Amino acid sequence: MQIITRTVSLLEPLFREIILAGWPLNDPLPENTIAVTDNFPGMGPLAGIEAAMQASSSPWLFVFGGDMPWLSEEIIRDQANALLKTPADVLIPRIDKSIEPLHAIYRCSLHPLLVAYFEAGNNPAIREFFKPLQVRYHDLPRNETT
Repeated sequence: MQIITRTVSLLEPLFREIILAGWPLNDPLPENTIAVTDNFPGMGPLAGIEAAMQASSSPWLFVFGGDMPWLSEEIIRDQANALLKTPADVLIPRIDKSIEPLHAIYRCSLHPLLVAYFEAGNNPAIREFFKPLQVRYHDLPRNETT
């Protein structure tokens, strides 16, 4: 089973739309997904987040790296519940002192700010973009699931 097939199967019951940023144009699109192309090509994962925010019909966007083969439904649900209890602009999982901004939930209303960030020529590193935002960390234990 391909990573993307497993990932889509895991995400389908959790989200009403699955948006794939950076999906190769000539590759068949997995069922029940939406593909978006970067509006700011060459700007890395942050450009994919921007394109997905623009396409999303939800106020929140769960972002994951396409090379993460073992996403956990339990962890994603815990993240979403934590964010709903205490909203922030971004909720990022943290294990000890390590964070993973490519397994995070972003507020889609950040989209205009993100566009302005790119247009100003700022550093396309995700960690640079979220520095001035209201960021919460979702602490996870270090174990075989994480």
